[in-house]
Amino acid sequence: MPTFTSEPPRLPDGYVFRVVRTPATACFTAVVTSLEVVGTQTHFANNRTTPCDGIDQCALCTDGFSRRWHGYVSCVATPTLEHVLFEFTAHASDTFRNYHDLHGTMRACQFRAFRPSKRNNGRVVIHTAPGDESRMRLPEPPNIAKLLCHLWNVQYNPEQPTRMNRPPFKTVGLGGNGQTKPQDRTPTPAESTNGLRTPTQPLQPPGLRHLG
Repeated sequence: MPTFTSEPPRLPDGYVFRVVRTPATACFTAVVTSLEVVGTQTHFANNRTTPCDGIDQCALCTDGFSRRWHGYVSCVATPTLEHVLFEFTAHASDTFRNYHDLHGTMRACQFRAFRPSKRNNGRVVIHTAPGDESRMRLPEPPNIAKLLCHLWNVQYNPEQPTRMNRPPFKTVGLGGNGQTKPQDRTPTPAESTNGLRTPTQPLQPPGLRHLG
């Protein structure tokens, strides 16, 4: 006699998440499940992204391939609700970095990513809004570094990712009339987390709804 269940069996530990990038003409919306961003220097060689082994011992660096940093967060895509890895470059990472500095975590961050130019290689813009995890049933985050090593067929090093101690925000001058040029700075006490006022209702990106 068959055994009927309301849920499929759990996926094995070796399951590889799909890597998703910002599409050219559509908007990608999702809710982050990971606690922080994980990234590394990479090369694009043989029509695929490959991690850099370090300038002193990387064969691709020796062969003249340029390096490019890629960052990743695990997230639940909407409206499909698929648990995926979202990939982005350093140019688009400041939004996530500032969000993490303000909220102390990336988990439950709701975001939308799009390319204003509608081109495949166009600049990526990311909008974020804080989510209420108490109203969501988010899945546990995967080990992103381990998943990427499996995807790239390289040995996994269980050491924790190295944090970059960069100031959280940048002051952007408009130029002219003696105004300051863009430079990194440390937020004033009034701009610190304790000085921020939390809005009564969190922002909701278009097309993004609470899960659960």
